[in-house]
Amino acid sequence: MLNYLKNTNTFIRYRYWEYWPVWLAYLPVIPVILFYALVTRRLFFFSNVNPVFKTGALMGASKFKILSQIPDKYKPKTILNTKQPNRIEIALDDIRKAQIEFPLIVKPNIGERAVLVELIHDEDELEKYIRANDIDILIQEFISLPNECGIFYIRKPSESKGKVVSIGLKNFFKLKGDGKSTVRRLMELNPRYKLQIERFEDQGNYDVLNRVLALNEEFKVEPIGNHNRGTTFIDGNHLICKEVDALFDKINASMDQVYYGRFDVKYNTWEELKKGVNIRILEMNGVASEPIHIYDASVPLKDKYKSFYRLWHTIFQISRIQKSRGIHPIRSTAAIKAYREYKGYMKSLNANWRQAHRSELSIG
Repeated sequence: MLNYLKNTNTFIRYRYWEYWPVWLAYLPVIPVILFYALVTRRLFFFSNVNPVFKTGALMGASKFKILSQIPDKYKPKTILNTKQPNRIEIALDDIRKAQIEFPLIVKPNIGERAVLVELIHDEDELEKYIRANDIDILIQEFISLPNECGIFYIRKPSESKGKVVSIGLKNFFKLKGDGKSTVRRLMELNPRYKLQIERFEDQGNYDVLNRVLALNEEFKVEPIGNHNRGTTFIDGNHLICKEVDALFDKINASMDQVYYGRFDVKYNTWEELKKGVNIRILEMNGVASEPIHIYDASVPLKDKYKSFYRLWHTIFQISRIQKSRGIHPIRSTAAIKAYREYKGYMKSLNANWRQAHRSELSIG
């Protein structure tokens, strides 16, 4: 009985900190945030940290607006496709003009935690995605560089130079075949990957689940580098150095009043990254972003929360500096309105996708 319980998804989720519900994982952090809110007398005291983005890029911020501040040589070709008549035809025309090839990445312009981020293989898939999701989306060239990481950068408004405070490396969800087992069976043997089976079933990806991998065949099951999709995050803080600091000082210098956030970066080799060569910034996340090195299972729980506490203290410091310069946080009424709008929007994303998926299954 005990062995059975240990293998259930519920037990696995509570055994591994990275899969805890957000409210539970953040429970020790909430009193700290509330303390700073009381001191500043603003619920969204952090909204002036990155003032050019809605709520400081905590929620509701446009990914396209953020990405537009990053120099072209450091980012993928990206198109914003908005809700409008003939948007599918417009999207295909813009793709041709931008010389973006399939497969490509499509994601909501506003979103989090890789919700609705998809690798799209052809025009038919793109049309299905757009018809199922009546939202503003980004269409982005797929970057085939082999490595990905999250680099957390902070700069105080009163200082000309900043600091990289966290590097998290991403180990993509891959399987190695034994010549006889299906992908489903190989996933069942690994607690992290076992959690992904339900998602694949919900999406109807039975061709993938039933595939038998040849002996020693390596198969990248999930191309999206998010821990919610099976990617393993590894503590890479030993890679922090003056070259990486200087690179992100340079990138940040082109951004207007952006002082805090994580850059999700694809790269070829670490030596090239330090020189700013063969790298692409997929997106940058603001106040809502996390230092993903903490999701490494080898990082002690107390150190995970130390990172959170340090970062929220830094947010508080930046907010006070901004206020002294006449840049104030948004008021509570605006904050509550933004929160309600965003939560309603996120719920609609999930509902739209499930509804579209069920409709396709019933039609098929």
